[in-house]
Amino acid sequence: MAEKIYTFAECIENSKEKRHLILGNGFSMDIFPDIFNYRKLAERITDQDIKNLFDEFKTSDFEFVMSRLAETLRVLEYYDKKKDISPTIDADAAKLKKILISVISESHPEFPAKITDDQYLHCNAFLTHFELGKKYTFNYDLILYWTYMHFLNHQDCPLKCDDGFRYDEDDHSTVVWEIGREFEQNLYYLHGSMHIFKDKHGTIEKYRWNQAAGKTIGDQVRESIEANKFPVFISEGSTEHKLKRIKGNGYLARSFSSLRNIRDDLFIFGHSVRDEDDHVFNIMNKNKGLKRIFIGLFDPSSDDSTRIIEKVKRWRQDYTSSGREYIFYETTSAKVWRD
Repeated sequence: MAEKIYTFAECIENSKEKRHLILGNGFSMDIFPDIFNYRKLAERITDQDIKNLFDEFKTSDFEFVMSRLAETLRVLEYYDKKKDISPTIDADAAKLKKILISVISESHPEFPAKITDDQYLHCNAFLTHFELGKKYTFNYDLILYWTYMHFLNHQDCPLKCDDGFRYDEDDHSTVVWEIGREFEQNLYYLHGSMHIFKDKHGTIEKYRWNQAAGKTIGDQVRESIEANKFPVFISEGSTEHKLKRIKGNGYLARSFSSLRNIRDDLFIFGHSVRDEDDHVFNIMNKNKGLKRIFIGLFDPSSDDSTRIIEKVKRWRQDYTSSGREYIFYETTSAKVWRD
């Protein structure tokens, strides 16, 4: 029996008022396709050794290459006893992660005004459906942050946003995230973001527009990277490696664990439900409070959508005792940035 694919409007009409949202890279690619797809990012790689690695695998997918390097290192634990090869591969994996951070920050639109008023209003209409729930994003970029800031105190159509960051009690020029002060948080960066940093003391801090110095967030990020200070960024290849990194960071661990406690309905938009992110989907599926999970498909006739559908069918089998529904919708019908 063929899987029924609904429209976004049909799913909203049949879902509970308290809806939660998980965003993948499709959210940002939909508005800036020439920036946030891996092919365009890979074209900006200048390190020849890393370029050769991508050419060898015939891919532009950063996470795929990272996964292959991680798998190779696991194999070499048994064969490379003298450590003749492992350090080189480990160094390339670390280099690739820094390259990904750098090319995203270099490619990123400079100002929020790169998004038009009409595009902001369309996104507002989309996000309004999730005002009562929690919002999670896998994305490293600033697009979601810009949108919420645009409507934070908007007179006609405000959006609630609390990412858990508060003014530092000792230094009001910075905002930091601390356990115990994030109780109303409703926006979570599951794998970190280009504007979230961990300082040398372990404090999680967020970069904002610096009016005094006239510096954009992008300026501050690039300056930090040049100084060899990198943002909180989980891009390890396998789901096991990602989970290990997440557990080692208080902000990410709290963001991740909050998925255990959400209730009612959850929408997944712009994510290809890759195995590399099963650490998130596993905890989502184990949450018995979620009654319906709506999974977006960009092109229902594509091979990628077929793969997603088959994977979700396995979820149904594995989590039948929860009584949960898994429902598919076509993401283009959500009209997130345009009609």
